[in-house]
Amino acid sequence: MARRTPGGWVTLALIAGVLSAPVVVFVAVFGVSFGWWSRFFALHQLTWGLAPWLFGLGTICALILLWRARRGGLLRVLSALVAVAVVAVGAWLFHNNTRPYSLYEGAPRSVSTNPSDPPLFSTRLMAERLESGGAQEEELEDAACPGVESIPTQVLAEEATAALQRAGFTPLPSSLFRVEGTHTGLWFQIRHDATIRIRPGRTDVRVAVRDDLVPDGQACRLLARIVAELQPGS
Repeated sequence: MARRTPGGWVTLALIAGVLSAPVVVFVAVFGVSFGWWSRFFALHQLTWGLAPWLFGLGTICALILLWRARRGGLLRVLSALVAVAVVAVGAWLFHNNTRPYSLYEGAPRSVSTNPSDPPLFSTRLMAERLESGGAQEEELEDAACPGVESIPTQVLAEEATAALQRAGFTPLPSSLFRVEGTHTGLWFQIRHDATIRIRPGRTDVRVAVRDDLVPDGQACRLLARIVAELQPGS
């Protein structure tokens, strides 16, 4: 077996530095999925605490690889460019997919097409929310989402169930006039609950985050998605 030269070990170390931040974020996200640690630890300690420093290290390593590639062949140049791309794309994904998460002071926990009279969650779903640490009904303080309005018709329960499924929700046991579902996000497994209240001449929708960490704007995006799926012809 050929022995690796010192230069080869240096290259491996630089590549490891480039990959360190994406690997840490990947492990943080999927560690939550497998129950290895809490969302708070994944976000505050690994993602926000450690990963930015590793992205800085990765940037330095990628630049060193680029500098060393000037004396190498085409393969070294391509490898260095790939390393730079990994850091750039990783930093972009990090900024867009982890930055929106915050404690709930900065974002509404619940949004509705009718904030003054929001649809209520069923007793069963509310019990599930409380059991998993979700806020009580009186703590939600519903807000409106710009451009998202009630459906001015009475939809069928099966249509509402299908709309929830198309919007990425898992339907829960429902009734003729109230359809509910739960959405679990890929990033840090943040859960949102939705309820659709069906009345003659009007259908209202409500989405509320179940966890303490509130993805800024995600509740409104989910609400808008459900309402769009409820539109006739969707």
